[in-house]
Amino acid sequence: MTVQEQDQQQDRHKLAVFIAYNGMNASFDYNPERVAEVTRVHALDHYDIHGPDRERDFLFGPDNQSEIKDETSMGSQVQPGSQLYLRARSQSGGSRR
Repeated sequence: MTVQEQDQQQDRHKLAVFIAYNGMNASFDYNPERVAEVTRVHALDHYDIHGPDRERDFLFGPDNQSEIKDETSMGSQVQPGSQLYLRARSQSGGSRR
């Protein structure tokens, strides 16, 4: 198989989602068979997120509540064209004193 044929075959597996972050929204290609962490890292790089924020920001589904699990394939968690959100996990439970 030539390089061009391989590229065309890979392109057939790429789909896109929209990922919002701090009022910005961009389209990101993804391969449904790859783990979601690949898409999350791509979004972190795109939005130039570095330092501690890089480890606390995760992808959330269209309802902005359901976390997209890094270790699970994108295809099993999202539909092409979905609106996703890149943000920190919410603190849960208890009140602070």
